[in-house]
Parts: sequence; C-alpha cells; structure tokens
Amino acid sequence: MCKQDEFNSERDFFKKYPSRFYICSNCGYMNPSKYTCQKCGWRADGLFKTMDRGYRYKILTTGKEYEIFKPIELEKGENNGIK
Repeated sequence: MCKQDEFNSERDFFKKYPSRFYICSNCGYMNPSKYTCQKCGWRADGLFKTMDRGYRYKILTTGKEYEIFKPIELEKGENNGIK
C-alpha cells in the first residue's frame, strides 16, 4: 500500500521532498514529473494509478488528495535509489 502523509500546503510538501524527482512505479525510471514517466509513458494519475507502489498525500488547506510517483527521497532509504 502507498504511504500517505498530510501537509498544510504544497510548499510544505516540497520542503520535505526538495529534489523534485520521482520514481516511476512501472519501470523504475527517475523523473522530474510527479505524474508522467518520460521513459515508459506510465501515468500516476491514469487508470491503474501507481499500483500501490507510489506515494499519497493530502493538502489540508484545500482538502485535495494526490497519488504520485514515489519521491526519490523515500527510495534512497530503501535501496540507495537503485531498482
């Protein structure tokens, strides 16, 4: 299951994950986009989303919830960013 956090704003999200790089849940490629893989074209907001291998978060001020590719900062702790 995806990890889920809550943030007061998008700014707080980027303070926690400053690299702005994300790991595609389909092929493992590192992308600058939270939603679209440049290598395989997989979409984190598409039909199958991240297949429970991504990251979910909620912005408290807007009440919106997002499912995105996993931030690279989380991947580093698991296996040094290597798939």
